[in-house]
Amino acid sequence: MRDPRCKKIFAALSAYLDSELPEPSCRELQRHLQGCKPCITYLESLKTTIQACRRHPISKAPRPSPRVRAALLKALGR
Repeated sequence: MRDPRCKKIFAALSAYLDSELPEPSCRELQRHLQGCKPCITYLESLKTTIQACRRHPISKAPRPSPRVRAALLKALGR
């Protein structure tokens, strides 16, 4: 990253995609994105990651068997 603003932009992109940035910050970010290939690439990557996470929600882990639970409790000293 050559532009020192990129670090700030990277940190704000998630809030930007969630429509949580104040309007002035949003405009600043959009202006920066117009000419910054690394930030545009990162934004597209972030969008793809978010879409993948939404397509594949996390399911709950199954409850451990009594044997596994006892081993875990023993390991924890309980």
